[in-house]
Amino acid sequence: MALHALRTFTAALAIAQLGGAVAYDASWLVAREITPAELRPSYDFVIVGGGQSGLVIANRLTEDPTKTVLVVEYGVVDRNPAQLQPSSAANYPPALLYNITSVVMPTFGNRSSIVFAAATAGGGSTVNSMNLDRAAPMDYDAWALFSRRDWSFSGLLPYFRKSTQLTPPDPELAEEFGITYDLKAYGKKSPVQLSYASYQWPGTKIQYKAMLEAGVKPNKEQGLGAYGVVWFPSALDPVNVTRSYAVNRYYDPASSRSNLHLLTYSRVNEIIFNKRKHATGVTVQPRDTTTILNVTAKKEIVLTAGALHTPQILQRSGVGPAALLKEAKVPVVVDLPGVGSNYQDHSATSVANTFATDVVPNPGSLLTNETFIAWADELWAANRTGPRSITVWMVGGWLPLRDVTPTDYQELAAALKAQDPAAYLPSTYTPEQVRGFELQRDTIVASYLSDKAAQIELPFGGAPEYVLSLEHPLSRGTVALNTTHIYSEPIIDFRTFSNPIDPLVLAKAIKFVRRWTATPSYQTLTPTESVPGAALQTNDELIAWIRTSGWATVAHNCCTAALSPRSLGGVVDADLLVHGVTGLSIGDASVMPMIPATHTCATVYAIAEKAADLIKARHHFRTGSEQDS
Repeated sequence: MALHALRTFTAALAIAQLGGAVAYDASWLVAREITPAELRPSYDFVIVGGGQSGLVIANRLTEDPTKTVLVVEYGVVDRNPAQLQPSSAANYPPALLYNITSVVMPTFGNRSSIVFAAATAGGGSTVNSMNLDRAAPMDYDAWALFSRRDWSFSGLLPYFRKSTQLTPPDPELAEEFGITYDLKAYGKKSPVQLSYASYQWPGTKIQYKAMLEAGVKPNKEQGLGAYGVVWFPSALDPVNVTRSYAVNRYYDPASSRSNLHLLTYSRVNEIIFNKRKHATGVTVQPRDTTTILNVTAKKEIVLTAGALHTPQILQRSGVGPAALLKEAKVPVVVDLPGVGSNYQDHSATSVANTFATDVVPNPGSLLTNETFIAWADELWAANRTGPRSITVWMVGGWLPLRDVTPTDYQELAAALKAQDPAAYLPSTYTPEQVRGFELQRDTIVASYLSDKAAQIELPFGGAPEYVLSLEHPLSRGTVALNTTHIYSEPIIDFRTFSNPIDPLVLAKAIKFVRRWTATPSYQTLTPTESVPGAALQTNDELIAWIRTSGWATVAHNCCTAALSPRSLGGVVDADLLVHGVTGLSIGDASVMPMIPATHTCATVYAIAEKAADLIKARHHFRTGSEQDS
């Protein structure tokens, strides 16, 4: 539910920053699928990271029984049934997360931030809000500018379809709430199951109508056009109403294959290169031991350790910015400045109201109304329907800038275009990286002027609190090796709001919320703003508040090993092969050149499916008919 999700997410931020912990039953954590003693000396493919993308690629590669695959995962396999329930969409157990805090950021009110990253098999598909939406085609078309046409939306759409399948909502529910969809956006026999909750809060209809009154246009299917007011599905299996994710949809069906090994609770320390800069293997250290194991990859190593640890492992292995590696006393294999740069996440702010005349029931009813709680629990126990089937939000505004601020969106685009592209970037950026950002900047300028690209995400679901996410941030952060302790967690600097246009756009978004809540439909709820409060009116006042209270992250880490040529500061080519070496590719969120205006889970599935096809093509995998024969 929106109310519960906002409060839980905010509480998680506070708890993590205070160094506390949330109770979690760790007895469900399965330590290993194989033991270190069962490791083979060599495999055809070694996948570093058994998160979301790693398990997808492992499944696809082991479809060929002649190919052997090892997946090494730092975390464990979580078999806790609670993490499969819809309520887990708002539950981020510390046992399943890395314990990382960013540096203090001057542009963020001299604050640090929690860094959300899943440390468990399935990665971000195991610990997330279960929102399986996509960005607008324009976002993915921009990726093609950094590589080639098959990384555009049309090139990725087959992989979105290959990975996800949608079950339509109940027709009566769809009619009542105006839930729209287009099955052409999805596959027919795809692993990850998507659906809509069987219950929606009545206030959602009021907020939806108010969004239209505020001038935002509806869109039928977010998977084909994520802009305007759109409904989006959750990663819920409609049969048993449980989380559908990389573990139970990709790993479990493949886990009995003799050519697949998953080693958990183990860290890959380095990638081993020979004198020809070819990746030949990895060093593996089972956690809580001093044992170091060497495993050879006969064909290819695939990095899928996520946007924080993929660049860290590269840097530890001698691939990264030469100055950083020399400071860490790591021998330089390839000077690749883009490794760990270009770090992006959706920064955010929030607005809260109180409703004097709220409709009943509402999301608060599931927290305070004992009669309603008993009814909801009875319905859930009987047939897994009703309010307990709700994850978080399933509808929202993906707002083009002209909807956010109709009178001056063109001025904002002009101001961005006029910026010196190097002015607000990290001081470590090379001329090539600056040129790469300049191309990114120009695509964002174009999106500012378009009515088919979202700049603000504003989900809603009947509650009086809202998260406003900045969908195309201009600030660029860094993920850097800790040069004094290279096996400790990397140094994370989001550099949130370092580009002053970012908090300005969020300030404009707060003003949009005020226009939204002032519409005739919304006024039936009699809203009164409590956060940030009506006393803050000017851009400067709102920006000052955003800098000291906003969020650096909504757990959408990406872009730290970007798909882009070296001449633009990139790390991988269009085939996801790492520049300057051979035998090494990347297949996770770190390859995104720019963050898409969406929750990133569905996009990571598509990247991983495409990565698997690229690997199969270059290693001449047997086709399905050849395997059958």
